[in-house]
Amino acid sequence: VGLQQFPGIKVTTGVGYRGVNEVRSRSFACVFLTVDPKDPESMGMLAHLRSFDTTTEIVALLPSQEPKALANEKARFDIHSLLRTPLQPKDLFSFLGRFQERHGDRDASRRTASAPRPAARQN
Repeated sequence: VGLQQFPGIKVTTGVGYRGVNEVRSRSFACVFLTVDPKDPESMGMLAHLRSFDTTTEIVALLPSQEPKALANEKARFDIHSLLRTPLQPKDLFSFLGRFQERHGDRDASRRTASAPRPAARQN
C-alpha cells in the first residue's frame, strides 16, 4: 500500500514461482521478494529469478530474526537492499527515496538527451 502512494509507481503482486515468473513476461524496475535463508524454496525462487533476469533490482524481505543471514548471498544474487519484516515505514521510505533518486536521475538524463530543457523563469 505504501508503494502505491508514490506517483509513477505501479504495484503488481504475485505469489511463489508464479509471481517470480511474472518477471519473465514483463519488465520491472524492482522486485520485492520474501526470502528466508533457512527455507530452500525461497532461496530457490531467488536463484530462479536471477537465472533469467540479472538486471531487475531485488529487495529481499527477511524475517526480523535473520537480518544478516543473507548478507553473504547479497553479492552472489545481486540483491540491492535487505529489509526486515515486519517492514518499518522508515526503512521502506528510505529505500524508496534512494530508489527514486537513482531512477529519477536516469529518467532526467534521458529527457535531457532527447528534449531541450525549458528556459528558466526570471521574476
